[in-house]
Amino acid sequence: MRSKKLNIFTAFIVGLLLIPQITFAQKKDTVSFSQALSLEDCIQFGLENNQNLQAVRLNEQIAETQVGETRAQGLPQVSASAGVDNNYNIQEQLIDVSQFQQGAPSGTEAAVAFGRAYSANAAISVDQLIFDGSYFIGLKAAKTLRELRRKESGQSEIETVAAITTAFYLVLINEERVELVAENINQLKAILSDTKILYENGFVESIDVDRLQVNLNNLLTEKNKVERGVIYARNLLKFQMGMPVATPISLSGGLSQINFNAAEYLGQENEFNYSQRAEYNIIEVNEALTNLDLQNNKATHLPKINARFSYGSTTATDQFGQITDFSTRWYSFGILGANIQWNLFTGLRRSNLMERNKIQISQINLQKDNLENSIDLEISQNKADLRSAAESLEIQKKNIALAEKVYKQTQIKYNEGVGSSLEMLEAETSKKTAETNYYSALYDAIIAKINLEKALGILY
Repeated sequence: MRSKKLNIFTAFIVGLLLIPQITFAQKKDTVSFSQALSLEDCIQFGLENNQNLQAVRLNEQIAETQVGETRAQGLPQVSASAGVDNNYNIQEQLIDVSQFQQGAPSGTEAAVAFGRAYSANAAISVDQLIFDGSYFIGLKAAKTLRELRRKESGQSEIETVAAITTAFYLVLINEERVELVAENINQLKAILSDTKILYENGFVESIDVDRLQVNLNNLLTEKNKVERGVIYARNLLKFQMGMPVATPISLSGGLSQINFNAAEYLGQENEFNYSQRAEYNIIEVNEALTNLDLQNNKATHLPKINARFSYGSTTATDQFGQITDFSTRWYSFGILGANIQWNLFTGLRRSNLMERNKIQISQINLQKDNLENSIDLEISQNKADLRSAAESLEIQKKNIALAEKVYKQTQIKYNEGVGSSLEMLEAETSKKTAETNYYSALYDAIIAKINLEKALGILY
């Protein structure tokens, strides 16, 4: 009975341990299968699961341990030691026996062993840093390094968001293209069916049927290509999100909701601060680290002061069993002291290190100036690119509407017998070209929008 209760209790504990894992699995399945993912959902998932981003964030944890490692140098360092020695061959020394034995002729020598067969000791010591200018600067440097790793993680997050956003819209574009190609196929099938009836009744030639069949075959091939593009785009999106490629997902949202108005970003450009860019933040942190290195080299002019405390006991005997006679044969000792170390002259090494730091700071200032100019150019170029892409997109929208209008009019003429199949094919080809150009312009506009938001530091 007791064994049965124990088994039930064990199963209960194991069940409690498995609940978080089961819940996580169910949650992940729910996100993957039960709901359509918006762009925000994909970004959030990617920020939590992208493998490259996780690897970069591990550097943050390493930097955190470095802060603790540096801080530990200023805390008491406690150590304990104990040992037992068997002096199986005690060294002997020659001494003048006449100095210790009356009546012995002067110069009489004898070999004497100074030591016992067994010795033992036990001690505990504490070392404490009292003053070291490099320690305090090193602690600041470790914290600044941690901040650098955080900035690097932030930069990786921006790159991840940009990659996910691009892949997300690529999926939507290809899905919309699949629907459009399928619609074109249905329209062409209907025309081909009517043309075959006209051919059977002697109103058109066989070449008209063949031309339409060739175009239909081309559309079917294009549909297969676009469908493969959807699969690739989905797999790319899942890869950028850190999701297994085999996981099925569906997306929500539409392309019509995107605003490509470049003037919308004019306010952000006027209020732009270079510190909004992750790259600029990283340079600033590197500048702070170099300044701390300079301070550290200056601090080596100052002395280092340490305090030390040690306490222990020791014994020696010719009989091993007496080692454990702690009450009468062990004698304690204690040490309390301090030491100072002052490097007064280092062969100009210190001066050269500080000079190198000053040159490095000058290099960083040049990098900052160059990055500022590069950012200004990038913003200006991306703003022009977005404006041009938006204008091209508007033109392609009009072209696709005109091509659709021409196609419908040509189809009416063809059905009424006043138009040729060649005109029909030309209208269909123009319509397909306009559609291809539109989606190409749409993709270019999306990329331009993402690039401008990255340049302004507002993408994420």
